[in-house]
Amino acid sequence: MKMKLLKVVFSNLFLLVAWSAFAQDALTLQDEAYGTDSLQKMDVYLLPDRTLTTPVVILVHGGGWMAGDKEACNFMKDFLTTQGINIININYRLATTGKITYREVMADMDLAIDHVLKKADQWQIRKTKYVFWGGSAGGHLAMLYAYKYDKKNVISAVTTLGGPTKLDDIETLSKGKKEDIEGLLPLITGDKWQPENLAQSYQDASPFYAIAFRPTLLMHGEKDNIVPVGQAQIMYTHLKENEVPTELIVLENGGHGGEGTSAETSKKMAVTILKWVQKYGL
Repeated sequence: MKMKLLKVVFSNLFLLVAWSAFAQDALTLQDEAYGTDSLQKMDVYLLPDRTLTTPVVILVHGGGWMAGDKEACNFMKDFLTTQGINIININYRLATTGKITYREVMADMDLAIDHVLKKADQWQIRKTKYVFWGGSAGGHLAMLYAYKYDKKNVISAVTTLGGPTKLDDIETLSKGKKEDIEGLLPLITGDKWQPENLAQSYQDASPFYAIAFRPTLLMHGEKDNIVPVGQAQIMYTHLKENEVPTELIVLENGGHGGEGTSAETSKKMAVTILKWVQKYGL
């Protein structure tokens, strides 16, 4: 997922403190294992002056569920660490036909959360009010986990960019690329795309059908032709109807990763993310 403009704006606006200049008691861990699979790894970036009230944001990368790596979220890590926020950046097993679906990815995210909680005392970080940030497929996974799989109730809010929300909504999805719908959705659900008779998994894998929502910031490109903006709009309306705190930022002229939108809109998005972390992650 390309976010060139957003990366530039975030870096230029907010790179106030270089990570390399942090004191020696800052903690950085690369490829910290939380499971036995080679993809069950996380990167950890903890501030030198952290306390048990310092916010923790968990980053979930995109890539159509079947590709991608946590490295793609480093621009968010660079931005948020300079704003006094601890970061956990996770990988997860990628979707493969008939083997890894949303169920297995949810299990990975649960393992990752468990690992963070087990290490929390050693790492000197909080054990609650974690905020998710996810882009594209990562946004979908962040919402799905927070709404349906967070049995320990440690996720306090979700912020997403271009995340699918209702995988059986043919009307909105039909405005995207046919090859993405037919090729990617079966991977994450585990069932074929048959619009006339969709399997139950398309609802089960949809954040829209959850019953325990979290405050959610939705950001979506106006001209996203991979995940149409209608997916964010129906989720926003649904959350409002359920009286869940939510906000929708439509990135004017923005594509799937926000490319094409203005620097001013990107700045608004960055400021809003910070406000959400400060409101729900403290």
